[in-house]
Amino acid sequence: MIFQNTRLAALVLLLAVALPVSAGGGHDDSHSPSHRDWPHNQHHPQPHIKTCTVKHNKNGKDDSDNILAAFKECQKDSIIEFQQVEYNAFTPVTLAGLENVLVRLNGNLNLPKDIATVQAAINVTLNQPSTYATPWFYIHGTDVSIVGPDNSKWGRFNGYGQQWWDIGNRILRPQLATFNVTNGFLKNLKVIKPVAWGWNLPGKNIRVEDHFVDAAPNNGTRDSTTPASHSFDAAAHFSIPSDGFNLSGHNITVDGYYGHNGDDCISVINGAKDIVAKNGFCGFSSHGLSIGSLGRNGAVQTVENVLFKNWTMDGAVYGARTRVLIVPVDGQFKSWTGGMGFANNVTWEDITLVGVSTGIFITQKYVQSPLRQLDFTYLPRPSFSYYDQDKGPRPPNPNNSSTRVSNFHYKNFKGTLGTNWTDGTCISKPCWNYVAGLDEPKSVIFDLYPDTAVNITVSGIDIQTNTGSHNTNVLCDPTTLVVGEQATLGFQCANGPFVAA
Repeated sequence: MIFQNTRLAALVLLLAVALPVSAGGGHDDSHSPSHRDWPHNQHHPQPHIKTCTVKHNKNGKDDSDNILAAFKECQKDSIIEFQQVEYNAFTPVTLAGLENVLVRLNGNLNLPKDIATVQAAINVTLNQPSTYATPWFYIHGTDVSIVGPDNSKWGRFNGYGQQWWDIGNRILRPQLATFNVTNGFLKNLKVIKPVAWGWNLPGKNIRVEDHFVDAAPNNGTRDSTTPASHSFDAAAHFSIPSDGFNLSGHNITVDGYYGHNGDDCISVINGAKDIVAKNGFCGFSSHGLSIGSLGRNGAVQTVENVLFKNWTMDGAVYGARTRVLIVPVDGQFKSWTGGMGFANNVTWEDITLVGVSTGIFITQKYVQSPLRQLDFTYLPRPSFSYYDQDKGPRPPNPNNSSTRVSNFHYKNFKGTLGTNWTDGTCISKPCWNYVAGLDEPKSVIFDLYPDTAVNITVSGIDIQTNTGSHNTNVLCDPTTLVVGEQATLGFQCANGPFVAA
């Protein structure tokens, strides 16, 4: 699926017709008032007294030194202008100590096309690692804006990830960028074929507008793939992981997102608080609007006050996903087994589903063990749930610990399920997202530990099969519910047809 300008045009149309987010319903932007109406005074509270233009090497050499020089010269109270040219960002950079800086990304930033070059550079860089990987760009400061143009051809970060996906290479992959900023603004940025994860936002008071991601492979479809060589652990041609955003900061709004992802469009992870993600489209084979994973290595990890509103999930494996980990040894809240901590006050509202595998999904049994298997074909199907094909069978959970889930609300989900309960990333037996009883697309799956989820509500559900039937099914064990929870849950917790209650 080759990136076309029509995709970006669709973003413009989506944002133009998107309904405004209204207050009410018990959960809206009001939990993050400090930036909801923050105008950023055309992005900065103080005047800019200096302008630096980033020089460009016309001979095709690395422009990283030019980038560093401009950010050093205009570190404070400045505007940094990228020309409308192709910049070669062949070396990871740290852009730190910024104060009151507006960056105008009029050109494109290109990572190296050669895999070995990227691996060698990321292996020695001193850039601060993020939760999942080391970023190619590490940005730190106060009152920092990065703004791209409306033109779809410019303001791009070109990762050349296709060649990585083709061979399933998962060694020394960089995250694209960390934006560790207080009072930050990102607008009109385009991420094209990232190697893996996109933007990591651990800062606070950050607003993102009109973000675009093309992480769909040129040579694969949502439901088909080619097993990679045994030297790597992945499905060839699939962009995994290709999270659009990993949000771990405070008081962050993402308003306007259009992406074709092979993993989470938005992943809200440990430490996140007061998060709003609204007015978005997730295409290709997204793994959804996710909380977690949380609880890695049995850690106490938390997420609190999150709103997802007005999203279309087209072809996604999940519409709304929560992962909490099972992990005495290694794990993730998509939730890791053995994990601890909590996820509290999360709402998914006004979600349109188009051919998804599962509409609503919670697991407290997500697992990764340190075991590495080169050939998963001959592994027996285990009795546990949410198997990770990268790492092997889950470890035991002797303490029955799990990240706690409370005040989760799923409102106004409408649309259709697809024909496949997984996607082309499934290259093992069991599949990475298998849970007991999963043999077809489901409207709801609650995969819980007993007495660990409180005040979960489901309302306004109109999910149909791909043929238009309202006879969709759910997976839910009523013995795992807290006493009295069924009375307010909103549907009958039992394996079988979805029955509103």
